[in-house]
Amino acid sequence: MLIEEKLIICQRRNYLSLIEEGIFLRAYNQSAYILTQYYYNDLKVMNNMIKKLNNRKIVFCAFPKKQIMKRLSNVHKTEWGYELRGDFDLSNYKNWFQHKLSLESDFPDKKNIKTQNFNHLEVREIISKQQLNKSMNDNLLNSVPHNIQLTQQQLNFLKNWQKGKCLPIFMENFIESIRQQLWEC
Repeated sequence: MLIEEKLIICQRRNYLSLIEEGIFLRAYNQSAYILTQYYYNDLKVMNNMIKKLNNRKIVFCAFPKKQIMKRLSNVHKTEWGYELRGDFDLSNYKNWFQHKLSLESDFPDKKNIKTQNFNHLEVREIISKQQLNKSMNDNLLNSVPHNIQLTQQQLNFLKNWQKGKCLPIFMENFIESIRQQLWEC
């Protein structure tokens, strides 16, 4: 499905639309607003610029597909993902959207990547590696205070992880959970 189609689906009035993308469900723009304002404000909203749409800026958030019934039990399956009909107040959507676009990019080194030579997943992978390298270099000065035992959730993440199939937010959350176990105990 083209990004243009995804954006149109996610802008439908009175619908929260979740697009299936690999093992994740992703909400764009208006649907990201509905998802984070009405249901899960703890989801990280990221912004991006779509070059093939004349540098149009978008926002999105995502969560693992297998969590759908736990998160939104009354959704309906569609050919492209899931939808939830509702009477959603969108009066603050434009302000929220502008605020999310005004936030600094989550990827400070993104401007150094020549995106025309990479597809979207490759760019995300490069950015994740840059963040991981920066995080590791920053923490090399500190010695690891002790060994840790991974939680079942961390083990499941590692077991199911596939190169290029994971959103940066999930990698960040995984790394942060390990970091907390190591240095904040």
